[in-house]
Amino acid sequence: MAFVPPDPNVFYPIPPGQLPPGFVPPPPGAAVRGIPIVVPHGLEMLISPEGFPVFVPERQVAPPPPYAPSPPGTIQTSPALQQQHYYQQGTPTPPSRHSTISSHHSSAHFTPPPPIPQTLASQTQPVQMPMPMPEPHYQRPLHPPPAAYAPPSHAPPSHPPPSHMPPSQPPPPLSHGYPTPTSFSQPQPQPSIPAGLTFASIVTTFRTSSEIVSAWTFYSLGLSHNPGQKEIAITLRQRPGNYTLEGVQPLMYQLFHQMNTQIQGPGGKPLAAGEIFPCRLDTPDAGALDLSILLVHAPPECKAALENKDVLYGLIATQEETEVFSKYGAARTLANMGNDLETWPIPLWSDWSRPSLIHLSDFQGSLTEQVHTLVTKNVVATLDTISHRLTLVVSSSALEMITADLTRFPPAQPGVINEATRVTFMLDLDAGAQAYLTWRAGQEGPAIFNAKPNPTSFHGCWMSFTGIGPQDEAAVPEGIAPREDGIEVKMRGSTWEKLYQALISRTSAVVPVGSETVHLSYA
Repeated sequence: MAFVPPDPNVFYPIPPGQLPPGFVPPPPGAAVRGIPIVVPHGLEMLISPEGFPVFVPERQVAPPPPYAPSPPGTIQTSPALQQQHYYQQGTPTPPSRHSTISSHHSSAHFTPPPPIPQTLASQTQPVQMPMPMPEPHYQRPLHPPPAAYAPPSHAPPSHPPPSHMPPSQPPPPLSHGYPTPTSFSQPQPQPSIPAGLTFASIVTTFRTSSEIVSAWTFYSLGLSHNPGQKEIAITLRQRPGNYTLEGVQPLMYQLFHQMNTQIQGPGGKPLAAGEIFPCRLDTPDAGALDLSILLVHAPPECKAALENKDVLYGLIATQEETEVFSKYGAARTLANMGNDLETWPIPLWSDWSRPSLIHLSDFQGSLTEQVHTLVTKNVVATLDTISHRLTLVVSSSALEMITADLTRFPPAQPGVINEATRVTFMLDLDAGAQAYLTWRAGQEGPAIFNAKPNPTSFHGCWMSFTGIGPQDEAAVPEGIAPREDGIEVKMRGSTWEKLYQALISRTSAVVPVGSETVHLSYA
């Protein structure tokens, strides 16, 4: 595609939240080359040959109106525009963000988008006319309109002069500055610009004790147009010998498009943390692979470089890893995988070229294999090693599932509990954790996977309430202790009754358990 010079005489704002942090657009008049991209708010972007996104001025590709506004020098710019002009006049820095693909692209092929429709016009920042002429004095312009930014291939056809207008045809109405461009012989309504689904990417680098990993973080722009849906970020490890950014871009766009289609389809609903999105990815190096996207709340380490922090984090997982996630929940699955990759608290990148990190067989013989368990979302348990306090935070969505399981073991009578009572549920990830317990088959006792040395608290991957029968009360003390990669609370009948009633009635409570305490709250 030929070089395209932006109009150096016009300043154009970029909506907050759309420009990646640290990205400096080119100064006015700079020549950029690439594929034009229309992003949701009507701005245009060019993809450079190197894969960098370059925001360029908006353009009005409709024919010019039969009159022109005042010269650009007389237009009063807003403070936001003046600030944008200040940034544009600054010295550009090397962009760190990478390519963005719009919904113009085919889901199967990475090709330039079709020409933009003739009636498409930017609606982000209308031109302000100080004093528009009244309709009875509709005349030819006294000066030509400012040149619109448009590549030669997208040049609009010339408009017939006003003298050729049929006498019976009224002039187009004045609205926000320019009148809506229409055909003078056959007026047609102007179509609205649909909100597009796009994504952008940045280059990220991670350092572990054994290697430095470069990756691309792809984040969606447009999924949040669906009510209740958050944007999704997916980080993919770079493997220069296996695939390039150009080879991965259409695959990632197709993946976000599939998510959007499912959300908007019959019976669709927003994708949330703790859910699994199965997919088949036609990878450039390994061919078609049946994989899944494991969705979790994005820890700070996964979204530090993103301007929008309220995103979900998606991890591309194998079938074996997905089975573990389905059975044992997010905490046990991702804490073990993060421990293997030496990244806290979960894997900070996806890599479909690697073998599975965990299997169901890794947890054979676990205590969780011997009892009935519930996989919960948005439930976390933290054991403070200094205050000996267990903090249990339960979400309203998970509370119904937990209380339904609790009713299997109601107190037989006040102060009495059956030794067979055991309520066990798998826990979710907590972004504020200092450390996680980890365990696999063959391991003697729990291990700690921590973010910093000498943590004062740790999180469990599961939690269990266990009853102490009347015949064992003298020999078995109450208490809270780590077991494998979970936390077990052993209690007598009176303690169980207090905790049971607090959960059933959904009230906060502080329940002593031996020398420790359980602090129950809800989110």
